[in-house]
Amino acid sequence: MKADQIKKAVDCCVLLNQWDKAVELAEKHNFFQIGNLLNRYANHLLESNKKIEAIELFRKANKNTESAKILNQIATDMINENIDWTIIKNIYVLSALEIESYRRRANEQISSEGDINTQITKTLDTLITTDLSTLSDKKLDNPWRGAEAFHFLLLCQNQLNNGDWDSAMKTSMRLIEYESELGLKRV
Repeated sequence: MKADQIKKAVDCCVLLNQWDKAVELAEKHNFFQIGNLLNRYANHLLESNKKIEAIELFRKANKNTESAKILNQIATDMINENIDWTIIKNIYVLSALEIESYRRRANEQISSEGDINTQITKTLDTLITTDLSTLSDKKLDNPWRGAEAFHFLLLCQNQLNNGDWDSAMKTSMRLIEYESELGLKRV
């Protein structure tokens, strides 16, 4: 950085697996090739079935929506494999927390700008550029929905096991709203 060789500094960060610093430097100095390299590395990790490493990579690079997508995919795969419902719920919670982190960071970035006109322009730019990919994924629109579905499913199961038939019936009626997440048979 002191020698004014930004590309070499970014390459050094990439080699040292410091993706958060590499992305920060690339964005600060308008070096946009880091995104392609990051995506290539993430695709390599996903092809090697190293989903957790890909999630960590996206988290370090502040790509929370990408890590949330992978977490949602892991939860969906676990539903079909008949894994413990508590684990699935926790993965959905992690995904929702990633989306909340993205939204909080975007709001902080917008509010750090000066006047209201700059904030409105920045908000529109953010919605147009970064949220197009997230809006196409319905699960990221309402990230807590999967966690809610499995929470109510677990609650209903506990009520049935405890013999609280009235509460279990009411909770199962609530589960009808989550048919797309849980599947008709489970509901």
